[in-house]
Amino acid sequence: MKSNIGENIKYYRRQKNFTQEQLAEAMGVSVGAVSKWESASSVPELSLIMELADFFEISVDALLGYKVRDNSAKETAERIDSLQDEKKYDEAIAEAEKALKKFPNNFEIVYQSALTFFMKGLEKCDDSSLEKALELYNTALTLCNGPNEKGIGPSKIYRDIAETYDCLGKHREAVELLKKYNDNGMYDDLIGYIGSTFYSDDPKCIEYLSDSLVNSLTSLFRTAFGFANYYQKNDKNCQRALDALLVCKNINEMFRIPGKTSYLDKSNVIILVACANFSAELGDIEKAKEYLLEAKNTAEYFDANPNYSAENIRFYKKEKPGSAGDNFGETAIEGIENTIKYNNGGSPALVGIWQEMKQNG
Repeated sequence: MKSNIGENIKYYRRQKNFTQEQLAEAMGVSVGAVSKWESASSVPELSLIMELADFFEISVDALLGYKVRDNSAKETAERIDSLQDEKKYDEAIAEAEKALKKFPNNFEIVYQSALTFFMKGLEKCDDSSLEKALELYNTALTLCNGPNEKGIGPSKIYRDIAETYDCLGKHREAVELLKKYNDNGMYDDLIGYIGSTFYSDDPKCIEYLSDSLVNSLTSLFRTAFGFANYYQKNDKNCQRALDALLVCKNINEMFRIPGKTSYLDKSNVIILVACANFSAELGDIEKAKEYLLEAKNTAEYFDANPNYSAENIRFYKKEKPGSAGDNFGETAIEGIENTIKYNNGGSPALVGIWQEMKQNG
């Protein structure tokens, strides 16, 4: 709590058009005493506070002007988070230590405190803070009842614990923990990263990295289309939708192996058809033709030697490569046909452009 009594005495004195001398005389004190009150060098005695409130015709509470800080667990956790974001680690940890005494069994407090100790340990190379973070993360696990409103649940905490182990040089513990809870490959990237850095002789490291690569490319594809759909439908901004898809296409190109077909080719066909549609909606028919022609050529290239496995993706290395699938079409060309035929809400211009391309071969 913080009192603004000094500022309030000055404010209400001026409201009455009183000088410090006049207020001192009215209260039976020296001018120096009033000056000290207003500069917050000293505080009036309780009896004088009551007299001042009566004199100014306000309540004692109003004169004191206390600002009571919200000390609920949620607000406290948010304060710790804000201090951590500002990299005021000493203040954040002081706040966290008080909060842990007051709310020892509150998940948000314990987790946010763990994260604060981790960030300090990481950036300041402070092992004692990392050890404290590890202790608190493990406590947070026992308090966690599934993902909270911020999406933080056991899977996130296991990753946090592994990263803390890694920072402490306990790389083997980090990898073993991640492998134990690696549901659906959610930790492939971290297992591969830590393993390749400290156990490069482990042949399985490249397999974890390979799976992570494929999952990342799949996630990027969905994310790009998610952004495109959002910008088209909510912002009515086809240019931003187009830009999002082109970023994905360019990254796909980086992972293609020249001269070898892979699922990335069919993925690019899907992207290019959407790019053609957005360009047509923007009124750029020539660009729409370019994208659709590139989609047609890429589709024919893929269909001549279709390959749905991940073996021809750059850097990928796995004894038994995985494979991909989609509902775009049995062939890439069929996918273009179906997309344009059932292009609900899309540009009607695409139908004409596609028919002209087919006639011209």
